[in-house]
Amino acid sequence: MAVTLKDIAERTGVSPSVVSTVLSGRDNGTFVSENTRRKVLQVAEMLNYTPVRSGRPRGSQRLRRQRTEQFIGIWDPEYSSASAHAIQFLQAALRKHAEASGAESEDDFGLRLLTSDDLPKLDAIGIMGLILLSSTLLPREAASATIPCVMIGEVDNPPRELFMAHTNEFAAGRELGDYLWSLGHRRVAMIAPSSSVRVSRQRLQGMQAVWIKRQGNPADLLSVPFDVTPVLTLRDQVRKAIFGLAGPEVPPSKKPTAIVCYDEKVAAVAAQTLSEIDVRVPAQMSLASFQDTPDVGEFFIPPLTAIRAPIAELAVAAMEQLYLMHDQETTVAGDNAEAALSAQLIIRNSCAPPPQA
Repeated sequence: MAVTLKDIAERTGVSPSVVSTVLSGRDNGTFVSENTRRKVLQVAEMLNYTPVRSGRPRGSQRLRRQRTEQFIGIWDPEYSSASAHAIQFLQAALRKHAEASGAESEDDFGLRLLTSDDLPKLDAIGIMGLILLSSTLLPREAASATIPCVMIGEVDNPPRELFMAHTNEFAAGRELGDYLWSLGHRRVAMIAPSSSVRVSRQRLQGMQAVWIKRQGNPADLLSVPFDVTPVLTLRDQVRKAIFGLAGPEVPPSKKPTAIVCYDEKVAAVAAQTLSEIDVRVPAQMSLASFQDTPDVGEFFIPPLTAIRAPIAELAVAAMEQLYLMHDQETTVAGDNAEAALSAQLIIRNSCAPPPQA
């Protein structure tokens, strides 16, 4: 007698609709955890389940592969020049992988930038895997997809299995902290969105390590988080932070001598606001950023000192891991669930020794 969905459901303790969702690979709105999915696939293989419509036996992991895989999905809810820069290196990493594996052109997957409309149907639109270009978490409907997922970035407690390729943020903070300390800065503020807790925490801890090693006071490293809301945009929040740090109402003893920004967007608003309140960079205030996109930092006035992420190496690590998970037919990254790579300090003209008291 042929094995049915009901037979598999009884042995796994789930409903036939859940079994159908797992074995069909379609997105029908039913959420299935990764543990349940693996259990269903294992039982289906053990019972030698064969769908009636095709008569073709399925292996436990290959039951997921009933869609036609055509491309690698790219997701970035805040597409920017940095996103375009990263995609260039992902395309290069894709070509490198094809050459290394001896793949024919028809075996290669192209890249496609996804829209929010694509997210609920990732299991049905021909994606072999997903690359996240920011540390923004996926919505629930996308997080439940049964495709391999990698992130260029890092987050605490991701909602699904994924591989994270990211800058060693602690080391980056330490390198920038060393540079600012060598210039004579002792009171430094770091402006960052409160949504990027893990990244900001590690950067600050790296800078604090320098202050502790040099017997400085870590309390002189000021963390200035901000929230982007429908009422207050990033620009509004950063301007508010700058006024609170360096505005005319702030006593000189309370002002930092250097401001470190989460990324170039924050640095651009900070530079403009400092100019508006007649604070000259770098004569009166040094300014630095934890992002360096080509042809962006160089066009600041003065050019922006910044930490440059190893984006080429991150793209290669992400692409190799995505293919490894795809070839092994798993969404689990295994023991090496992340890769932390070293960044580079790019010294330009926006930092100088602090003014004499």
